[in-house]
Amino acid sequence: MSLPPVSILVCTRDRRAMLDTLLVDLHAQDYDGQYEITVIEETDDPRPIEDVNYVPHPVMNKGIAFTRNLAIKHAAHDLIVFVDDDCQVETDWLRRLVQPLDDPQVLGVQGGVTVPDGTNAVGWAETLLGFPGGGVSRIHHSGGKIQETREISTLNAAYRKQALLDAGGFDAAARFGGEDYLLAKKVASQGRLLFVPDAVVRHAARGSLLAIWRWFMRRGMAEAAMLRAGIAPSSYGGFMLRSSLGLKLLCAVALGWWSWWPILLLVLFIAGRTVWKTRWVFGRRDVPAVTWLWVPWVKILMDIATDAGRLHRPTCPAMMVDGDNTGRR
Repeated sequence: MSLPPVSILVCTRDRRAMLDTLLVDLHAQDYDGQYEITVIEETDDPRPIEDVNYVPHPVMNKGIAFTRNLAIKHAAHDLIVFVDDDCQVETDWLRRLVQPLDDPQVLGVQGGVTVPDGTNAVGWAETLLGFPGGGVSRIHHSGGKIQETREISTLNAAYRKQALLDAGGFDAAARFGGEDYLLAKKVASQGRLLFVPDAVVRHAARGSLLAIWRWFMRRGMAEAAMLRAGIAPSSYGGFMLRSSLGLKLLCAVALGWWSWWPILLLVLFIAGRTVWKTRWVFGRRDVPAVTWLWVPWVKILMDIATDAGRLHRPTCPAMMVDGDNTGRR
Protein backbone atom coordinates (compact mmCIF):
# COMPACT_ATOMS: atom_id res chain seq x y z
CA MET A 1 0.00 0.00 0.00
CA SER A 2 1.33 3.42 -0.94
CA LEU A 3 2.17 5.71 1.96
CA PRO A 4 0.83 9.29 2.11
CA PRO A 5 2.82 12.21 0.70
CA VAL A 6 5.08 13.95 3.22
CA SER A 7 6.88 17.28 3.48
CA ILE A 8 10.24 16.93 5.29
CA LEU A 9 11.28 20.29 6.76
CA VAL A 10 14.86 21.09 7.79
CA CYS A 11 15.68 24.44 9.44
CA THR A 12 19.38 25.29 9.38
CA ARG A 13 21.98 27.98 9.87
CA ASP A 14 25.75 27.91 9.28
CA ARG A 15 26.05 24.10 9.15
CA ARG A 16 26.28 23.13 5.50
CA ALA A 17 28.56 20.13 6.10
CA MET A 18 26.13 18.52 8.55
CA LEU A 19 23.18 19.44 6.34
CA ASP A 20 24.80 17.77 3.32
CA THR A 21 25.22 14.53 5.29
CA LEU A 22 21.57 14.59 6.35
CA LEU A 23 20.36 15.27 2.81
CA VAL A 24 22.17 12.19 1.52
CA ASP A 25 20.24 10.13 4.09
CA LEU A 26 16.93 11.81 3.25
CA HIS A 27 17.29 11.22 -0.49
CA ALA A 28 17.96 7.53 0.21
CA GLN A 29 14.71 6.85 2.10
CA ASP A 30 12.93 3.58 1.40
CA TYR A 31 9.51 5.19 1.33
CA ASP A 32 6.67 3.90 -0.82
CA GLY A 33 5.11 7.29 -1.33
CA GLN A 34 5.87 10.83 -2.41
CA TYR A 35 7.99 13.05 -0.21
CA GLU A 36 9.52 16.47 -0.68
CA ILE A 37 12.48 17.97 1.18
CA THR A 38 12.33 21.66 2.08
CA VAL A 39 15.39 23.39 3.55
CA ILE A 40 14.83 26.72 5.30
CA GLU A 41 18.22 28.37 5.73
CA GLU A 42 18.82 31.52 7.77
CA THR A 43 21.71 33.11 5.91
CA ASP A 44 22.99 36.28 4.31
CA ASP A 45 24.84 34.16 1.72
CA PRO A 46 22.19 31.92 0.10
CA ARG A 47 23.48 29.04 -1.98
CA PRO A 48 20.82 26.91 -3.67
CA ILE A 49 20.82 23.16 -3.03
CA GLU A 50 19.99 20.67 -5.76
CA ASP A 51 16.96 18.37 -5.49
CA VAL A 52 15.36 20.19 -2.56
CA ASN A 53 12.96 23.07 -2.14
CA TYR A 54 15.48 25.64 -0.92
CA VAL A 55 14.07 28.67 0.95
CA PRO A 56 16.68 31.13 2.27
CA HIS A 57 15.83 34.03 4.52
CA PRO A 58 18.15 36.76 5.84
CA VAL A 59 19.65 36.63 9.33
CA MET A 60 17.15 38.44 11.55
CA ASN A 61 17.68 36.59 14.86
CA LYS A 62 13.95 36.10 15.37
CA GLY A 63 14.40 32.63 16.84
CA ILE A 64 13.74 29.09 15.71
CA ALA A 65 9.95 29.41 16.12
CA PHE A 66 9.89 32.04 13.36
CA THR A 67 11.92 29.78 11.06
CA ARG A 68 9.78 26.72 11.72
CA ASN A 69 6.58 28.66 11.05
CA LEU A 70 8.12 29.80 7.78
CA ALA A 71 8.88 26.17 6.97
CA ILE A 72 5.26 25.16 7.58
CA LYS A 73 4.10 27.78 5.07
CA HIS A 74 6.27 26.15 2.42
CA ALA A 75 5.08 22.58 3.13
CA ALA A 76 3.06 21.25 0.21
CA HIS A 77 1.65 18.14 1.90
CA ASP A 78 -0.73 17.41 4.77
CA LEU A 79 1.85 15.42 6.74
CA ILE A 80 4.87 17.38 7.98
CA VAL A 81 8.13 15.91 9.27
CA PHE A 82 10.74 17.91 11.16
CA VAL A 83 14.33 16.73 11.53
CA ASP A 84 17.40 18.63 12.75
CA ASP A 85 20.27 19.35 10.40
CA ASP A 86 22.78 17.54 12.68
CA CYS A 87 20.97 14.19 12.51
CA GLN A 88 21.66 10.96 10.64
CA VAL A 89 18.82 8.62 9.66
CA GLU A 90 18.46 5.08 8.34
CA THR A 91 16.64 4.28 5.09
CA ASP A 92 13.50 3.08 6.93
CA TRP A 93 13.27 6.09 9.26
CA LEU A 94 10.58 8.05 7.40
CA ARG A 95 8.34 5.02 6.93
CA ARG A 96 8.52 4.10 10.63
CA LEU A 97 7.87 7.69 11.72
CA VAL A 98 4.84 8.25 9.49
CA GLN A 99 3.08 4.86 9.81
CA PRO A 100 1.30 5.61 13.13
CA LEU A 101 -0.43 8.55 11.43
CA ASP A 102 -2.58 6.02 9.58
CA ASP A 103 -4.82 6.42 12.63
CA PRO A 104 -6.75 9.69 12.10
CA GLN A 105 -6.86 10.23 15.87
CA VAL A 106 -3.06 10.53 15.96
CA LEU A 107 -2.00 14.11 15.32
CA GLY A 108 1.71 13.94 16.06
CA VAL A 109 4.59 11.53 16.51
CA GLN A 110 8.11 11.73 17.88
CA GLY A 111 10.76 9.16 17.04
CA GLY A 112 13.64 7.89 19.15
CA VAL A 113 16.96 9.68 19.53
CA THR A 114 20.42 8.27 20.04
CA VAL A 115 23.97 9.36 19.18
CA PRO A 116 26.21 8.52 16.21
CA ASP A 117 28.86 5.79 16.26
CA GLY A 118 32.11 7.04 17.73
CA THR A 119 30.47 9.43 20.21
CA ASN A 120 32.63 9.96 23.29
CA ALA A 121 31.66 9.20 26.90
CA VAL A 122 30.46 12.75 27.62
CA GLY A 123 28.21 12.63 24.56
CA TRP A 124 26.81 9.29 25.66
CA ALA A 125 26.14 10.73 29.12
CA GLU A 126 23.93 13.39 27.49
CA THR A 127 21.70 10.85 25.78
CA LEU A 128 21.57 8.53 28.81
CA LEU A 129 20.28 11.49 30.82
CA GLY A 130 17.53 12.02 28.25
CA PHE A 131 18.82 14.91 26.15
CA PRO A 132 17.75 15.85 23.62
CA GLY A 133 14.29 14.48 22.93
CA GLY A 134 14.45 11.89 25.70
CA GLY A 135 17.67 10.41 24.33
CA VAL A 136 18.45 6.72 24.33
CA SER A 137 17.00 6.57 27.85
CA ARG A 138 13.52 7.16 26.45
CA ILE A 139 14.01 4.39 23.91
CA HIS A 140 15.15 1.98 26.63
CA HIS A 141 12.30 2.72 29.01
CA SER A 142 9.72 2.37 26.25
CA GLY A 143 10.64 -1.31 25.96
CA GLY A 144 10.50 -0.90 22.18
CA LYS A 145 6.75 -0.18 22.29
CA ILE A 146 4.84 2.81 20.94
CA GLN A 147 3.71 5.02 23.82
CA GLU A 148 1.23 7.83 24.38
CA THR A 149 2.99 11.12 25.10
CA ARG A 150 2.54 14.87 25.52
CA GLU A 151 6.22 15.55 24.80
CA ILE A 152 7.42 16.00 21.22
CA SER A 153 10.75 17.45 20.18
CA THR A 154 10.95 18.62 16.59
CA LEU A 155 14.43 17.21 16.13
CA ASN A 156 12.58 14.04 14.97
CA ALA A 157 8.84 14.50 14.64
CA ALA A 158 5.83 14.20 12.35
CA TYR A 159 2.61 16.22 12.58
CA ARG A 160 -0.56 16.71 10.65
CA LYS A 161 -0.28 20.15 9.11
CA GLN A 162 -3.84 21.07 10.03
CA ALA A 163 -3.18 20.25 13.68
CA LEU A 164 -0.25 22.67 13.68
CA LEU A 165 -2.36 25.38 12.06
CA ASP A 166 -5.23 24.79 14.51
CA ALA A 167 -2.74 25.17 17.38
CA GLY A 168 -1.51 28.48 15.98
CA GLY A 169 1.91 27.15 14.96
CA PHE A 170 5.04 27.67 17.02
CA ASP A 171 4.81 30.51 19.53
CA ALA A 172 7.12 33.25 18.29
CA ALA A 173 7.35 34.61 21.85
CA ALA A 174 9.49 31.55 22.75
CA ARG A 175 12.50 33.17 21.10
CA PHE A 176 15.16 31.27 23.05
CA GLY A 177 13.61 27.80 22.78
CA GLY A 178 10.79 25.72 24.19
CA GLU A 179 8.58 26.38 21.17
CA ASP A 180 8.20 22.69 20.37
CA TYR A 181 7.37 21.86 24.00
CA LEU A 182 4.59 24.46 23.99
CA LEU A 183 3.26 23.34 20.62
CA ALA A 184 3.06 19.69 21.66
CA LYS A 185 0.94 20.65 24.69
CA LYS A 186 -1.51 22.52 22.45
CA VAL A 187 -1.77 19.72 19.88
CA ALA A 188 -2.17 17.11 22.64
CA SER A 189 -5.37 18.88 23.69
CA GLN A 190 -6.81 18.15 20.21
CA GLY A 191 -5.86 14.47 19.81
CA ARG A 192 -3.28 11.77 20.41
CA LEU A 193 0.49 12.12 20.33
CA LEU A 194 2.77 9.08 20.20
CA PHE A 195 6.40 8.23 20.88
CA VAL A 196 7.71 5.73 18.31
CA PRO A 197 11.02 4.31 19.60
CA ASP A 198 12.12 2.56 16.42
CA ALA A 199 11.90 5.66 14.17
CA VAL A 200 15.41 6.57 15.28
CA VAL A 201 17.69 9.46 14.42
CA ARG A 202 21.32 9.70 15.49
CA HIS A 203 21.67 13.25 16.79
CA ALA A 204 25.15 14.74 17.10
CA ALA A 205 26.14 15.08 20.75
CA ARG A 206 27.79 18.16 22.21
CA GLY A 207 30.48 15.89 23.60
CA SER A 208 32.24 18.44 25.83
CA LEU A 209 31.51 20.00 29.21
CA LEU A 210 31.80 23.54 27.83
CA ALA A 211 29.31 22.84 25.03
CA ILE A 212 26.90 21.25 27.51
CA TRP A 213 27.22 24.27 29.80
CA ARG A 214 26.29 26.64 26.94
CA TRP A 215 23.43 24.37 25.85
CA PHE A 216 21.83 24.21 29.28
CA MET A 217 22.43 27.89 29.96
CA ARG A 218 20.29 28.50 26.89
CA ARG A 219 17.67 26.01 28.07
CA GLY A 220 17.47 27.85 31.40
CA MET A 221 17.17 31.19 29.58
CA ALA A 222 14.36 29.73 27.47
CA GLU A 223 12.46 28.50 30.52
CA ALA A 224 12.69 31.86 32.26
CA ALA A 225 11.76 33.72 29.07
CA MET A 226 8.63 31.58 28.59
CA LEU A 227 7.59 32.28 32.18
CA ARG A 228 8.16 36.04 31.84
CA ALA A 229 6.25 36.12 28.56
CA GLY A 230 3.30 34.36 30.17
CA ILE A 231 3.29 31.54 27.61
CA ALA A 232 4.43 28.69 29.87
CA PRO A 233 1.85 26.29 31.33
CA SER A 234 0.50 27.27 34.76
CA SER A 235 2.52 24.51 36.44
CA TYR A 236 5.83 25.58 34.93
CA GLY A 237 6.92 27.87 37.75
CA GLY A 238 6.51 25.01 40.22
CA PHE A 239 8.50 22.70 37.96
CA MET A 240 11.35 25.21 37.80
CA LEU A 241 11.45 25.48 41.60
CA ARG A 242 11.35 21.70 42.12
CA SER A 243 14.08 21.09 39.55
CA SER A 244 16.42 23.86 40.77
CA LEU A 245 19.70 22.47 42.06
CA GLY A 246 20.68 25.93 43.29
CA LEU A 247 17.60 26.09 45.50
CA LYS A 248 18.37 22.64 46.91
CA LEU A 249 21.95 23.73 47.64
CA LEU A 250 20.71 26.85 49.43
CA CYS A 251 18.41 24.72 51.57
CA ALA A 252 21.31 22.38 52.36
CA VAL A 253 23.46 25.33 53.38
CA ALA A 254 20.71 26.72 55.62
CA LEU A 255 20.09 23.30 57.14
CA GLY A 256 23.77 22.87 57.97
CA TRP A 257 24.23 26.38 59.36
CA TRP A 258 26.70 27.18 56.60
CA SER A 259 28.62 23.95 57.05
CA TRP A 260 30.01 22.10 54.03
CA TRP A 261 28.76 18.61 54.88
CA PRO A 262 25.07 19.02 53.88
CA ILE A 263 26.21 20.22 50.45
CA LEU A 264 28.52 17.23 50.10
CA LEU A 265 25.73 14.85 51.13
CA LEU A 266 23.34 16.44 48.61
CA VAL A 267 25.85 16.17 45.77
CA LEU A 268 26.63 12.55 46.64
CA PHE A 269 22.91 11.76 46.83
CA ILE A 270 22.28 13.28 43.39
CA ALA A 271 25.29 11.46 41.92
CA GLY A 272 24.26 8.14 43.46
CA ARG A 273 20.65 8.45 42.36
CA THR A 274 21.71 9.34 38.81
CA VAL A 275 24.04 6.33 38.60
CA TRP A 276 21.28 4.06 39.93
CA LYS A 277 18.75 5.34 37.40
CA THR A 278 21.17 4.66 34.53
CA ARG A 279 22.39 1.29 35.82
CA TRP A 280 20.69 -0.45 32.90
CA VAL A 281 23.44 0.78 30.56
CA PHE A 282 26.26 -0.93 32.44
CA GLY A 283 27.90 -3.53 30.23
CA ARG A 284 26.43 -2.37 26.92
CA ARG A 285 29.08 -2.88 24.28
CA ASP A 286 28.12 0.17 22.22
CA VAL A 287 28.64 2.54 25.17
CA PRO A 288 32.17 3.57 26.27
CA ALA A 289 32.99 1.90 29.59
CA VAL A 290 33.78 5.19 31.35
CA THR A 291 30.38 6.71 30.51
CA TRP A 292 28.90 5.59 33.81
CA LEU A 293 31.56 7.63 35.63
CA TRP A 294 30.67 10.76 33.64
CA VAL A 295 26.90 10.55 33.97
CA PRO A 296 26.43 12.00 37.50
CA TRP A 297 28.80 14.91 36.94
CA VAL A 298 27.27 15.78 33.56
CA LYS A 299 23.87 15.72 35.30
CA ILE A 300 25.07 18.14 38.01
CA LEU A 301 26.65 20.41 35.38
CA MET A 302 23.38 20.46 33.41
CA ASP A 303 21.43 21.44 36.52
CA ILE A 304 23.84 24.21 37.52
CA ALA A 305 23.92 25.61 33.98
CA THR A 306 20.11 25.55 33.80
CA ASP A 307 19.86 27.56 37.03
CA ALA A 308 22.46 30.02 35.73
CA GLY A 309 20.44 30.45 32.54
CA ARG A 310 17.21 31.02 34.48
CA LEU A 311 18.87 33.89 36.36
CA HIS A 312 20.40 35.43 33.23
CA ARG A 313 18.39 38.08 31.40
CA PRO A 314 19.75 38.21 27.83
CA THR A 315 20.29 41.62 26.29
CA CYS A 316 20.97 40.44 22.72
CA PRO A 317 18.37 39.19 20.22
CA ALA A 318 17.57 35.51 20.17
CA MET A 319 19.48 33.47 17.64
CA MET A 320 18.64 30.19 16.00
CA VAL A 321 21.43 27.89 17.07
CA ASP A 322 21.68 24.17 16.35
CA GLY A 323 18.07 23.30 16.95
CA ASP A 324 18.25 23.65 20.73
CA ASN A 325 14.92 22.97 22.37
CA THR A 326 13.68 23.30 25.87
CA GLY A 327 11.17 21.08 27.54
CA ARG A 328 10.49 19.06 30.63
CA ARG A 329 12.34 16.02 29.38
